[in-house]
Amino acid sequence: MWFCLCCSHFRARYSLIKKDKGLRRNYTKRRQNDQELKRVRLLDQQTKEARADRKRSKRLKEEEKRRRKLENERKSEIVIPLKNPSKIKKMKRSQLRTIVKR
Repeated sequence: MWFCLCCSHFRARYSLIKKDKGLRRNYTKRRQNDQELKRVRLLDQQTKEARADRKRSKRLKEEEKRRRKLENERKSEIVIPLKNPSKIKKMKRSQLRTIVKR
């Protein structure tokens, strides 16, 4: 050979490198491992779904609370109907901002 395998600055050819096939597990252990993996994935999926359900219900509760709060605010408002449009023309800017048409 024109190169030496023991020297670090030379590299061996890929065809000269010997590789072992590695360990091969038997069929039952492979099936057990697959079943365990399926069980873990199912458990993970269930926890994600439960978390999503909790999040969804929390969001719905908040929306309902916001809606009720707005409803209650509108009920408690003191409303004065403006029948004379000339009053609106005489109002200042700050007063005009408070007017809401419903």
